[in-house]
Amino acid sequence: MDVGLFFPFRNPEPWRRDQARLYADCLEQIRVAEEVGFDSVWLGEHHFTDDGFVAAPLTVAAAIATVTSRVQIGTYCLLLPQHHPVRLAEAAAAVDILSGGRLILGLGLGYRPTESAALDLDFHRRGEVMDEALEVLVRCFTEDSFSFQGRHFNFPEVAMTPKPVQSPMPRIVLGGAGERMLQRSARFGCTGLAIAPPPALLDRHTQLIIEYGGDPVAQRYYGMALGFVAETEQKAWQVAEPHATWELEHYNKWFTDAGLPPQFPGGVAGDFILGDSAQWVAAVEQQLSSPEPLRCDHLVVELTTSGMPHQDVLRGIERFAAEVLPALRVM
Repeated sequence: MDVGLFFPFRNPEPWRRDQARLYADCLEQIRVAEEVGFDSVWLGEHHFTDDGFVAAPLTVAAAIATVTSRVQIGTYCLLLPQHHPVRLAEAAAAVDILSGGRLILGLGLGYRPTESAALDLDFHRRGEVMDEALEVLVRCFTEDSFSFQGRHFNFPEVAMTPKPVQSPMPRIVLGGAGERMLQRSARFGCTGLAIAPPPALLDRHTQLIIEYGGDPVAQRYYGMALGFVAETEQKAWQVAEPHATWELEHYNKWFTDAGLPPQFPGGVAGDFILGDSAQWVAAVEQQLSSPEPLRCDHLVVELTTSGMPHQDVLRGIERFAAEVLPALRVM
């Protein structure tokens, strides 16, 4: 199993610092993550937040590409309906070129109505928009020129240059487990899902991949775990608990404001892994095996970086790489 780190670039009010300093610190953390052996770094996307959550992930990804040389650079997930697909294709191609073909383009619908409303988008039709946008995106990468006529996008002729390094296109993974998202993944030649699916969901996705003429072997599935590692469980809680609590409350509010169940109903103790290296390995094993085995080829880990001091984050990254990463690789 490959393992990457998630960097939301959050700057919460209780620990707020200069925004330029925060970005510089995060880029240093990413450089260290590459040096100590992580396989990837990941960015999310949210808009109009009170904490500065990454709102321009491909801009930040371009910066990451210039300060790293090996790690894959992924979005988990970029909110496709909120982007013009041709401009997005151009930006993604630029990141892929700058990184030498290291981009993983994770795409999702978005779940916060306020983000769509501020952009004058119909939240309830974002699935229709995503269908068209994904087709345009893929055709930009894979065709020399094309025309497109749809309900939301109309182009008499598009001939996007330059093309990305990865051929025929960057790896695209979709966030979501619904039937419509599985259909999109198979129909447009995507290479995985930003979830760790249980057997029934994996079987359905595999069936669809085959029906659309794709290769199930090429699919990869990306799970996520959140927490912090320290020399003892007590130390992990001492360092990370305030930041994990703040983050949990924010995510849960975003979900409940959107009319959805809380994202983290188990609280910090139930939904974050705060402990030593042995506890981390055991918790990930349990997460991926209970109540039924989950397929996870690539684990994306957030080490509770919401407002955490820079030096604490660096220590967490280095300890995780030395003590947890080797065990996760053989899972």
